[in-house]
Amino acid sequence: MSSAPPQRQPEDGHTFARVIQFMINKAASGSIKELDGLCNIAQHWKPEQLLMLLPVFYHHLDPARIPDVVTSRDVRSIMLARYSLKGVLVTLNRVNNPRELTQALQTIADNLISNWHRCHLWVNFFYRHFFASSNPARLPGLLITRSEALKLVVNMLMRMSLIGDSQTPQSLINTPSLHSIISQLWCMAVTSKDNDFLTEADKVMGSKEQGAFQEHMSYVVQACLDVDHPSFVSTLIHVAGGIRAMASIVFKYIRNIRCLYRKKVVSGQSIDDTTSCHSVFGVPRWQTMLINCFGNCANLLFVTSQQNCALREAYIDRNLVAIVIYTLRDLCQLSLTLKHDDFAKHVKKAFEDALGYIALLMGGPVDDLVAVICQALRARFLPTILQAHTCIPGADTAECLNALLITALRSYLTFDKVLRIAGSELEADEKSLDAIAQRDTDLLQAWNLFKKDVRRFLDLRSQIPAASIFFDRQCAAVHNSDEWHPQWDLFQCARCTVARYCSRQCQNIDWDQGHRMACKYLKAAIGPNASRYIRRSLFLLAKIEDAEIQSHQEFISQLSVTARAEHPEFQDRLVLEIDPVAEGPTDKFKFKPVSNYLHIFPEASERPWKVADKWRQSTGLHSLCLPPVMRIHSGYEITDQPNLLFSPSTALRMAFKEHGLDAVVNDGASSVYYSGSSL
Repeated sequence: MSSAPPQRQPEDGHTFARVIQFMINKAASGSIKELDGLCNIAQHWKPEQLLMLLPVFYHHLDPARIPDVVTSRDVRSIMLARYSLKGVLVTLNRVNNPRELTQALQTIADNLISNWHRCHLWVNFFYRHFFASSNPARLPGLLITRSEALKLVVNMLMRMSLIGDSQTPQSLINTPSLHSIISQLWCMAVTSKDNDFLTEADKVMGSKEQGAFQEHMSYVVQACLDVDHPSFVSTLIHVAGGIRAMASIVFKYIRNIRCLYRKKVVSGQSIDDTTSCHSVFGVPRWQTMLINCFGNCANLLFVTSQQNCALREAYIDRNLVAIVIYTLRDLCQLSLTLKHDDFAKHVKKAFEDALGYIALLMGGPVDDLVAVICQALRARFLPTILQAHTCIPGADTAECLNALLITALRSYLTFDKVLRIAGSELEADEKSLDAIAQRDTDLLQAWNLFKKDVRRFLDLRSQIPAASIFFDRQCAAVHNSDEWHPQWDLFQCARCTVARYCSRQCQNIDWDQGHRMACKYLKAAIGPNASRYIRRSLFLLAKIEDAEIQSHQEFISQLSVTARAEHPEFQDRLVLEIDPVAEGPTDKFKFKPVSNYLHIFPEASERPWKVADKWRQSTGLHSLCLPPVMRIHSGYEITDQPNLLFSPSTALRMAFKEHGLDAVVNDGASSVYYSGSSL
């Protein structure tokens, strides 16, 4: 019967220290074996113990040893650099949150920053020669595979992204030589169709979950994004293949997130809780990965939209607003089941970034803002924005942002298309949305004001005959106004872009019968941008204008007296400015001298206003002042020059008076125009 092998006696502290010091000396002298051994031993050390290994790990990363062409003489230097980077990564594995570091961990992080000028050159070398190269060097003793090179490069980039920022001279954003590499890896992670490569890349990242490689690169890209540093975005667009290609890649990025969500949640796929893919938050790894990727993508959209207006428009054309809202709604459902406080911070950050991107677009820097709003509403923006509130813990900026988005959306209800879509959404889910909005005071107040305006404007719209709402399907000539035409059979007046005609003869007739004078007023009523959405909302705007004045006649009369006292030199030349979505009469109405609104007409003089006032008097219509103007909001109204429209009610009556428009617009005498003396 054989005896059991003798057990190895544990070494005492002095013996172990002597062994480690011997290995350090040998590694510093160029022993690849001892350097690899130190990397393996250090994986189980405490941060305080790792400090003694930092000098030897950075010792062999001398940029002067980087060869242009790999030969047998360079094998030793390359292998020493490989294990040195491996050792650096071992020391950095404990640095997870740069804001909560012990003194030892801070020293480890500072060492990476101070030696980054050495490390990033070797990172570049390993990427070019062993990953991106179609013919990597194969020499005796050069034991570096493509997967190992990818692991070194991505993990070094990932660790630096956690430590360095734009204020740090040694950081990713301030290392232009790596921008192309980062862009290529990110595009590869999102667009690659090689499933074997992606599976291997996910394993190299230390995860069995699909999408780990994409998550790592999303963090690296986010670390390079800064509004004040546009160079990386330019490189990213160039590597992607241009503006449209970049928008397509981002679209696929978000689509990958949704596909992973549906694969894991909608299909009911089981999750192996025994794998090593768990998050430190006590929730499955794939759930944190979804949230992190979505937040990083939203931040990418936000920063790149600010830096490149062409890319911002390409995102909109690619329908990214809708897919962001769809994904946000999916993740709202996911996050409701996860109550861990640390994980909730990740959820909050991701949702704030997504809402920030939507808020950026609603702030008005896009070419076709109303189309963006309609795109968002059709993607169920209302229930999503309310439900996202319940997933964001803490009473701070995020909750206010939800209410601000509802308020901003309310400012677009004067557009007929937005009003119709919002009304249908409200009719479908009003009860459930009310229940969600009641959880916060600010959100409930904004939501109630939104519902109130939707109902009020829809009621006014219902009083307008269909023949007026769809006036762009009728010939504007009086003798032919009862005939309906397909829109493509009519051509519009080139000046005002409002009146449409079925023939040149009809246009000439209408020009002589009054369009000659009304043309510039119609143009002023749709604003300088000649938005098709304002043009199609003219009758709704006219109805709102009349209704606002009619319901506040007493207040307007008192305000007129006060304005005349404040501006005695403009007694008969005051203009009433109407803000239809303001909350109270004080904010809704303002009297100002006509000199404030001269820019509405091209000639920038008082003459168009006097002509319009004279026309009203000739038709037996009188009012307190010159024709009013309407304020049409553009986002949060932060511009110095708001979008002001000449009175739609006045312009429409001047253009279509022979059509019986007085009855069509307001079913009777208008509150702006009434017979008899002024109030």
